Amino acid sequence: MKGFLLCLTAAIGIYGTAVSAYGAEPFVPKETTIAKPFSDVVYFDENPVTMNGYTIDGYTYFRLRDIAAGISLNPRDEEATFDVKYNTEENTIEVLRHQVYCPIKEPAFTVAPEEKVVHLSQMNLLVDGEETESPLPVYNIDGYSFCRLRDIASEVPFFVEWLSDVQKINVYTVVAAAKPVIYLYPEKTMDVSVKLDYAGDLTVTYPAYQDGWQVTAQPDGTLTNHADGLEYSYLFWEGNGQLDVDFSKGFVVKGEDTAAFLQKTLSDMGLTPKEYNDFIVYWLPDMQDNAYNLISFQQENYTEQAKLDIQPAPDSVLRVFMAFRPLEKPVEVTPQTFKPFVRDGFTVVEWGGTEVK
Repeated sequence: MKGFLLCLTAAIGIYGTAVSAYGAEPFVPKETTIAKPFSDVVYFDENPVTMNGYTIDGYTYFRLRDIAAGISLNPRDEEATFDVKYNTEENTIEVLRHQVYCPIKEPAFTVAPEEKVVHLSQMNLLVDGEETESPLPVYNIDGYSFCRLRDIASEVPFFVEWLSDVQKINVYTVVAAAKPVIYLYPEKTMDVSVKLDYAGDLTVTYPAYQDGWQVTAQPDGTLTNHADGLEYSYLFWEGNGQLDVDFSKGFVVKGEDTAAFLQKTLSDMGLTPKEYNDFIVYWLPDMQDNAYNLISFQQENYTEQAKLDIQPAPDSVLRVFMAFRPLEKPVEVTPQTFKPFVRDGFTVVEWGGTEVK
């Protein structure tokens, strides 16, 4: 598989502890709690917007309308825009995706100077007329609906990033292309079916994806595609979709040290020299000239949202997916650790990545 274009949602609690979307305790909002007013600048696709909101139990909440207005200001990807409608008769708040935000005439909004006792809203939040898979916490404060950026990002979607070293909130509506590649290594020559369970739209596949790939695989990884009879080294695809990215763990690497870092780290993760050289040749031009790179391997975040159905079923599978973003200055991040990978029997190996701009 080759690259696919991703709109990302981040597992970061703004002004709170960085929390992974996988393996963390579920967030349970309080019915009644204290809201502390604050004002800060949020960068929507690098456009600075002063946002007034409240800190509630360690998380930052903004008015839903202000989030929609910020996203619609000058989005790199118009698919991330959304409008907001309120229906008092049906007691609902509705997020309408892929629509330009229509502002209403109202006085300039400012938060109250004092702390407030606040309550969860009794209105139901719908997305395109449907209830969300998990109810999103919405607090009603002085008649306005306040939400966490990360919760709205999970539904629209867009990507939220909190840079603690410079106290900066970034919101991005699009990131760069990714490149997943699949290698098949059977113990003996065999016919293999590979199907992709992916919610987005495929934009490019090679060889052509025709309700899956049907190939004859050799032990050295050589593939013969049944549809055209041609030989391939691997399978790849591109598409548009959503991926949850968690930068709470990873590595900060100088651009000039990227090649050596990837050689060692990808080898430690289980890629062979041929596989990690293919990876490095593709990604190094985008990374080596950056002052620093924040690199995090997503693993479960990726495999849960881009599932593979391979028949016959492989005996061992390694799927490596890197997310990175350029940095001007280094930041503190908890290092990742990896379990050794053992190739046993029919082995499938995949690598890919995406750049968050």
